[in-house]
Amino acid sequence: MELTEGIVVTMRHYSMINVFSSIVDEIRDDKIIVKLPRECQKATFQEGDPLVTAYELEEKAVIKGGRIVGYERDAGLLTYSEDVLDEGSRLRSYERFPVSLYADYRVVETMSNRKYFALVKDISDYGLMVYSKEEHFKGHKLNMDIYLSRDILSLTAEIVRKVDRGDYYEYGLKIRHNGPVVFNQIKNFVRKEQEELIGKYSR
Repeated sequence: MELTEGIVVTMRHYSMINVFSSIVDEIRDDKIIVKLPRECQKATFQEGDPLVTAYELEEKAVIKGGRIVGYERDAGLLTYSEDVLDEGSRLRSYERFPVSLYADYRVVETMSNRKYFALVKDISDYGLMVYSKEEHFKGHKLNMDIYLSRDILSLTAEIVRKVDRGDYYEYGLKIRHNGPVVFNQIKNFVRKEQEELIGKYSR
């Protein structure tokens, strides 16, 4: 059984403090259209934003990452597509958990103290995938503040992969751990996120 119209989907987007539930309104090929609850009327959903969804599939709760394709504010309809695992994701040493988080950062190697903006797409114990409109280079280190639901995760990460997506750059980052604090904060955050996303589907 696959995702079908009428199914309830729990969602996480960086513009909302809490997860929210939507109902699948229509499915067109690989595009999923959901009817948003009223609590989302003041949220900001932009094309390309990372999104996390959870729903019940064959009596089992699943969590999936996705990207926003379109948003009709007046109709309260959000269109998104689910991520398709690439070959590289199967080769990663650590499992990545999909997230939708806002972050700001500074580039360690530059003399400037300028802050840049990024969106975090997924996270693992030792890595991140982020989107930014700014171009940087492999090997650069970033001092990042990632805004979790009710906390800030501060860390240093190095760019190990860079892909030009046209409208933005996709960066694969390796987290530089200095002791267990950041490592434990990530593990606790992922555990709480999983509980919040799939809690209503637990039997």
